[in-house]
Amino acid sequence: MCARQASPHDNEAEKAALRDEFPRWSIIYTTDTGRWWATQTTRRARLDGRLLGARVCTELDADTADGLRAKLREVAEDEAGAR
Repeated sequence: MCARQASPHDNEAEKAALRDEFPRWSIIYTTDTGRWWATQTTRRARLDGRLLGARVCTELDADTADGLRAKLREVAEDEAGAR
């Protein structure tokens, strides 16, 4: 049994949902690799002029939109704890 591939419409809807939930991140889906990416600039990774904790994350990737969402939520939790 093969896994159902998401349609381009499904991918666009997932990108829009991720962008709404994580507006500071650029969300990318690459059709050639079928992978999801999220990037942000270092400038955006700062709060009140201080680095966000010891780890500043500027790029994430995952096999699925849900996998990327989980990683983004983990980073958001880390950032909230650094405030």
